[in-house]
Order: sequence, then C-alpha cells, then structure tokens
Amino acid sequence: MNKYMLFPALLLWGLTTQAQDSLKIRIYPDYDKVGKFHRFLFGENYRKEYAAETKVPVIRLSQIKGGLTPIKRGGGNQTHSLRLEDKQGKEWVLRTVEKYPEVLLPVELRQTFAKDIIKDNMSAQQPFSALVVPVFAKAAGIPHSEPMIGWVVPDAVLGEYAEVFENSLCLLEEREPAGDTDNTEKMLKKLNDNNDNSVNAPLLLKAKALDALLGDWDRHEDQWRWIPQKTDTGLKYVVVPRDRDQVFYLSQGLIPKFAQASWLLPMIQGYERNLQNINWFFWEGRSTYNRIFGQIDEAQWNAIVKEFCASMTDEVFEKALKKLPEPGYSLRHDQLLAQLKERRTHLPEMMNTYYHFINRIVDIQGSNKNELINVSDNENKGLTVTMHKIAKDGKLKDLIFSRAYDPSVTKEIRLYVRDGNDSLTLNNKTSDIKLRIVGGEGNKHYDVLNSKRVVPFYGMESGITYSGAESRLSKHIDNDTNNTHYVATDLYRRKMTLLNAGFNADDGLSLGLSFKMMSPGFRKLPFGNIHSFSFLHSFKSNAFSFRYSGEWFQALGKADIVLQATAFAPENSQNFFGLGNETPYNKDGEHIKYYRARFSLYELDPALRWRGSKTVWTAGPSFQYYRFNRHDNADRFISNTALLHSPDSASIDQDKLYAGLALGFTRNTRNNDVLPSSGSFLETKLKAYTGLNNASEASVQLQGSYAVYHRLGGGRRFTLTDRIGGGLTFGKQAFYQSHFLGGQGNMLGFRSFRYGGQHMLYNNLELRAKVANVGGYILPGQFGLTAFFDTGRVWEKNDHSDVWHYSYGGGLYYAPAILTVIQAQLAHSKEGYYPYITMKFRY
Repeated sequence: MNKYMLFPALLLWGLTTQAQDSLKIRIYPDYDKVGKFHRFLFGENYRKEYAAETKVPVIRLSQIKGGLTPIKRGGGNQTHSLRLEDKQGKEWVLRTVEKYPEVLLPVELRQTFAKDIIKDNMSAQQPFSALVVPVFAKAAGIPHSEPMIGWVVPDAVLGEYAEVFENSLCLLEEREPAGDTDNTEKMLKKLNDNNDNSVNAPLLLKAKALDALLGDWDRHEDQWRWIPQKTDTGLKYVVVPRDRDQVFYLSQGLIPKFAQASWLLPMIQGYERNLQNINWFFWEGRSTYNRIFGQIDEAQWNAIVKEFCASMTDEVFEKALKKLPEPGYSLRHDQLLAQLKERRTHLPEMMNTYYHFINRIVDIQGSNKNELINVSDNENKGLTVTMHKIAKDGKLKDLIFSRAYDPSVTKEIRLYVRDGNDSLTLNNKTSDIKLRIVGGEGNKHYDVLNSKRVVPFYGMESGITYSGAESRLSKHIDNDTNNTHYVATDLYRRKMTLLNAGFNADDGLSLGLSFKMMSPGFRKLPFGNIHSFSFLHSFKSNAFSFRYSGEWFQALGKADIVLQATAFAPENSQNFFGLGNETPYNKDGEHIKYYRARFSLYELDPALRWRGSKTVWTAGPSFQYYRFNRHDNADRFISNTALLHSPDSASIDQDKLYAGLALGFTRNTRNNDVLPSSGSFLETKLKAYTGLNNASEASVQLQGSYAVYHRLGGGRRFTLTDRIGGGLTFGKQAFYQSHFLGGQGNMLGFRSFRYGGQHMLYNNLELRAKVANVGGYILPGQFGLTAFFDTGRVWEKNDHSDVWHYSYGGGLYYAPAILTVIQAQLAHSKEGYYPYITMKFRY
C-alpha cells in the first residue's frame, strides 16, 4: 500500500459513501517540503501540483467500464501496472502515477540517499499530463487511447493486488485502443519477411513531431504499438503511441540542467525552454526511426511537418490544457501555452535539422523475398535507389522503394539486400556518396556497370554471381551470419568533459580537464573511434602535461589503429637523485626542489592493436623528443654532471630525438577489475630506440609485471595478492629513460623516482581483508584493511650494491557500491613515513 497516500485516503474514505464518484487528494506533499537550496539544486518542478489538493475521480474496479477483473501483473520498470479484462474480453491497463525509479539504480544504492534523489526527480513529471495527449493526437490524426487518472479505492476484486494498488492514484486506459496490434519487434520482422508489408511513415513522422511539441523524450521501442491494417497485397502498419508519462517534463535545478546539458543525459530536455538539440531528444527508438523515415524525402518531410503544425491551432492548445485538473491548470496554463506556441513556431526548422541528421548515413533494407535493386547516379551527383518486387516466375512487379539522395545531405548509404533471390545493378559514374552492400542467403546477382568508388561488399560464400566491373567491389565473403547480419546504424557522437584532480607530496595539488569524443562506425561496437584529450597542471611543481589518445577500431582487418601522444611541457618536473641503487638523498633545506629536474618531453606512439577476449597485443613505431631547460635547472642536482652517473651526463643539456619500435602485451583473467580476488594480470612492454641526433644513443628496454590474486579460506574475507615486476635495458639510455623505483607505482615508502638504473626488480606483497559490507544511507559498500610489504632494487653499471630496499605498512579501503576504491595507506621505510590517498588499488 502506498504509504505516502494512505493517510489522506483513509481520512477521506471514512467520510465517503459508496456512491461518491470523486474525492480530493494530495498526491505527494513531501515534494513541496524541501528548502530553497534543495530547489536550487534539483528544481522547483511540479512540486506545487503534487502537494496541492486536487479533485480526482474514484476508480472502483468492480463497477467501472462494467466491471474489470485483474488478470496479470504488468512488467513496468518504474511503475506498478496491472492488466485487467472487462466482460467483453477487452483488456485494460492500470498504472500507478507514482514512480519507483530506485529500480534504475544498482542494487547497492537502492537504500541510500541516491534513492531519495532519483525519487525527488520524479517531481519533474507533470502528474496529469497524459490527459492532454488525446486532444493533440486527435487533431493530428494519430491513433490514441483515452486515459483517465483517478483514485483506486479498496475493492474486493483487487484480491492479492490490493496491497499495491488500492488507495493510490492510477492511470486507467485500454491496452489495445485500436484493436489488435503488434509490438515493434514483430512489426520489423514482418517487414523483413515480406515486401508486401509496409509502414505509414508520414503518420510516424507526425507522431514524432507531437513528441517534440509536448516534450515527451522517453519514446523507446516498447512505447509504440503498430496496427496491421490489411491491404490488397499485404499489411500496412499504423503507429499507436502509448505510455505518455514524460509529457511537459521539466529539467529545472542546477544538477538536472548540468546532467541534461552534458554527455550524461542529453536526450532529456525540459519543457521550461525550447529544445536545444532535437537529434539527441529523439535518441530513444532511434533504430526504428532510421529505417522507417528512409521512405520520406526532404520535400515530403517538410510538407508533413507543415501540415502537422497547421493542425496544432491555439484552440487545440486551449482545449488540451483544460484537461489538467485544478489547481494545476491555473498554476501552469500561461507557461505551458507559451511554450506550446514557441515550439510550434520552431518545429519546422527543428524537424528539418533532424531530417538532415538521420539522412547523413542511411540504411536501406530489402526483404527476404525477391527484389530487383537499381543504384545509379543522378544529375545532382547523388545516388538514386529503386527497388522492385520480383514474382516467383521471375517477372518484374511493383515498385516498392524509390529515393534520390542528395550528396550535400547523405554521405553514406548502407544497402541490406537480405535473403531471397535478388538482383542488383550498380551504375555510378559521378557520385561520391559512399555505398556499402550487404547481401544474405539465396541466389544473388550483382551487375556492376560503373562505380566511381570501390564499394565494400559483404556476402555469403555460395549463390553469388557477378557481371561487369566486378573489381570495383571490395569483397568480404564469409558464411558467418555476422558477415551479413543487420546492425542498425548509430549516428550519435558522444562527448564528455571531466575534471582531472590529484594530490601527492611531490606535485602537490593537480587540476585539469579531460575531454573524450566517441564516434560510431560501421559494425564497430561500441564505437568506431575514440579520441581523448587531457590537460593537467601541478601547482607545487608548476608542471604541465597534455595527453591525446586516439583509437580506430578494426581499422585494418581485425586490427585497431591506436595513437598515443604526450607532451610534458612547457615544463616537466621529475625527481632525479642520480643513477644507482644507493644514491644519497640530502633532506636539508628545500631538499626536494634541489632534486627536481625540469625538462620538456614529447612522445608519439602510433600502433596496431589486436584484442582478444582476455589478451591485447600492440605493435608500432615510437618517437621521443627531449628538451632541457638550463635556466630552471641552475644550481640543481641535474646540473652537476659529475654526480649523475648517467650515460648521457655529458649531453644532459642537449636536445635528444629518438625513433624506434614499441611492442606490448597484456593478459587479464581477474574476476573483477575493481576488487579482484582471483585471477591474474600480466603486462609487458618492449621499446627499442635509435638516436636521430648526436646527443641521442640507441637502447632497448623491456618492462613488465605479473600480478596474481588468491582468496584465502572459505570465508571470502581475505585476498592475498602478489605482484612481481621489473625492467631490463640494453644500450645507453638517457637519464629519464631509466627504470625507476619508488612511489606509488611500484614501491611505497619512498619518493617517486627515488632509485634509477639500467635494470630493476621489485615485488609487492599485499593482504586485503574485508571487514564488513557496509550498508547505509549515504553510500553502502565494502570496508576493508590492507597490509603490505614491498621490496626492490635497481642495477647500474659499475654499481656493486647488494642492498634490497624494502618498506611496509597498511591502511584501509572503502569500495562504494563496488564501483571504485578509495584507499588510504601509510608506508614506512628507512627514509621515513609517506601517506597515500588513491582512487584505486595499485594493481
């Protein structure tokens, strides 16, 4: 039973009689009990409507619509729903107005403050907005239901469902208002199976225009039903929108506005202003729209939208808004009416923007029946695609598809022939539009008369014949169904910007930004390429770093192309105490500044990458450029060449340029990357450099580590981890290329880069003990303790030290919702105590 509505409902129920047909309720008064700061963060939204006393009709299931009988609990995610049946066998749906969005959260967060935050966000939904939709839909000629929203009173017919639904505000509507319908999946399957079946695309376009007008962003595939209307030859599907929960949705408040203006939730765009990006607003259901809207050219598209806008008169707006009960109508009338008019004014422009967006890369699909497809260039240097049916006797029948594509709009066409006995003719002398052809099972004939571009072609190994300029097809032939399987085109580039921050004893506070852009590609899941840029400035050392990472997935066969570029500039700060296993460290005065070397370093690493289920291989050239800053290094250790013991001591202040080869391999069998308790992780890298100027020497370096994780005992509380790592150098490395020991990277309890040499070996032994699974309102997770012992050393030419350095210590960790790890540790060595706070385990 709904605890928020129970008290007012019972109070009113005691004063009513069985004949009462309405009552006054307050839906969720708690939404309006928050303070100004809360409203600043999360928005004013519709708090007044949820708190205000509102008159609603009474729903007595045993009497309404002649009597309704529950037959099945619905499967909604955020709402409770109940399927009912009337005496004529017609089905109805009862759905709670109150949402239960905590199901969207990870299980670990459902009893925390996160639950209250996402619950509070439901105040952004207008509780009675579904009532206005029928007026708009009727004016546009869109099939629709006629919902009612009322108070479900106790009724014996509810039976086992009474606890959930009685004394709650619910929406009641016909499940199939237009008769029997198919869901989206079944509709698409029937399109694939038979080219006699089609969809009323103009009506779907009007339905999407209505979504934009009303701000209803949540229109995924399950929120559309399709009426299969019979024609002389097959089925013509007519769309029926349903589940209108997000009409007039608001995104007020600092946090929602940030989330919806950024990469987090760009599809949610509140009704307090006009749409900012209609392409992202239509994110939900995108694969269905891409296919169906391919039937409509730009002139038809604009005419349909114009017709829709003409049907949305001021009288329609007023009539629809009057469906909102008081006091909601008076509270919002002026604001909603103004927004409706503004959106109507800008709708043709916005919808045209969306047309250009979805037609940039086009999917054209045949069926599993027989078709003749013709692709040819046209006078605008675009491509024209036509498709005819082929009868069983081989004769040409009806034209089922015809579109001329403008090269200024469409850059790529992906043509899926599908199964059946099909013929395709290609005659393109002038168009630069990229074409891909994907076949299927059955007998296929491809006649290439002309093709300005080489056309990627994907087909089966048997049943294919060619004629004409066959060499203009770049063939990918394989009987694996993945080779010809349809994958809906993803048109959306994702972008995200994050804050970079850190703190350690050597660099002090570091702040910066990172930006990532992810673009889809043809059959490249999840993305075709990823570009990352980051910037970081360390205030204590006044150092700067810039990083770029580019990844192009399956760019050369099964190999990825990756590019890493790094600039530690205009100044880079790195501790350097000389080379050797027992280099001294004088802590008098501003000791650490004396040991800081300042230089600029630029690295470029393009490579090929091969990814397996647990392994990754990389190979490619590597380039490096070093520049020394004499002024900043005056009177520092790095300028005392007699103490450095480095192969490049005599040329420490000269520019160095290197080129070489880099190879890498990783193998990851850990059971969990955040809190591993079993498995292993192997990482190795080989770099070979040759100097490109007089100050640069050749060297080969191998570096790697291997970590294992083992759960101790049967209680699953203790995990013993061990990592062994090291490096070898052959040749003459520059001082900064040496293998370094010290700091969080491989040995706690020492300064970063404390010991450097040609060769290095270290071992990290760590015991992690889970103390408790912490539940709590703020953030649940796992709390534990750690104890560790590190040891290691370096080797340098003419250094005969036999000392092994070691450190030990412990700490605690907290893994909030098992999503990340916050760790605090204290390490002790012969050089003192060093604290560490990190956002992950070392390995």
